[in-house]
Amino acid sequence: MPGRAKSELEKSLITRDAHDDLISRAVKAYNLELKKPYHQRHGLHRVCLDFEKLNYEVTGTYIKLSHTTLRRLTDGGRTPAEAHADQAWLTDAETNVVINFIIEMADRGFPLSHCRLKEHVDILCHSHLGDAFPEKGVGINWTYKFAMKHRNCLKLSDSHPLEDKHGHTVNPHTNKAWFDLLEETICKYDIQPEDTYGTDEVGIQSRGTECECVFGARRQGAQYQQCGGTCENTTVLVTICADGTSLPPLVIYKGSAFQVKWAQNNPLNAL
Repeated sequence: MPGRAKSELEKSLITRDAHDDLISRAVKAYNLELKKPYHQRHGLHRVCLDFEKLNYEVTGTYIKLSHTTLRRLTDGGRTPAEAHADQAWLTDAETNVVINFIIEMADRGFPLSHCRLKEHVDILCHSHLGDAFPEKGVGINWTYKFAMKHRNCLKLSDSHPLEDKHGHTVNPHTNKAWFDLLEETICKYDIQPEDTYGTDEVGIQSRGTECECVFGARRQGAQYQQCGGTCENTTVLVTICADGTSLPPLVIYKGSAFQVKWAQNNPLNAL
C-alpha cells in the first residue's frame, strides 16, 4: 500500500542528504587520486562525472556534482548541513534526549503535539543558553523541521484515541513478566494451539475520538493517545485461535430491547 505523499521540505531534505552522501564519497575517491603519480590521476571533473554516472546506474536518479564544491571539501571545507549544525539550538546529546523523550511519551500513550514539544524544547534551551536564547523560543516551524531532519526515527501522524485503562498497561516490565508466565504455563501443561484463544476488545466512544497531529517513533501501526472520553460506548470483542480460526465478533452496546434489524447487513455474523 502506498504511503502518504512527501512534502516539499521532506523531498528537499532527501535530495540534500543524497547529494551530501555522494559528494562525501567523491571526496574520499579524489583524496586517493592525489596519492597516485601525477600522470595517473583523475581530475576533479572526471571524479564528479564518474560518481554521477555510478549513482544513476544504481539508483536511477541523476545528482549533479560540482567540481568546485569537490575541491573546497577536499581542502577541508564543510557542507551546508555541517555548517548549519553549529547554529543549532540543541547539542547532539540534547537532541538524543529529546528524541528518546518523544518516543517514550508516545509509547506510553501521551504523544507530544507541536505545541507540547515546543514547550519542552524551549525549557531545555533556556536552561543552558539563558539570555542568548530568544524569549519566544524556537520558531513556529521548528518542530516540523526537527521531525523531518530525524525522519529515520521519528514521524508525524494523526493520533487515535486510547482508553485510560488500556494506557495504564503500557509497562514493558509488566508485559515481559506476563509473557514469561504465559510461556511457562503453556510448556508446563502442554497446551496445544487449538486450545489457545486470544480475545481483545475495543471501545468505540461517542465522544473523545478527536485526533491531532502528534510525534512518535517511526514504525508501522497507529499512534494511540490516551483520553478520558465518555462512559457510554460500544464494545466490540474479537476472538482468534492460535491455529488460525476465529469466532464471530461480539458487539455490546446500550439498548432497552433487541431489535431484529440489528442483525441485518451483518457479513461477519456478529453476535
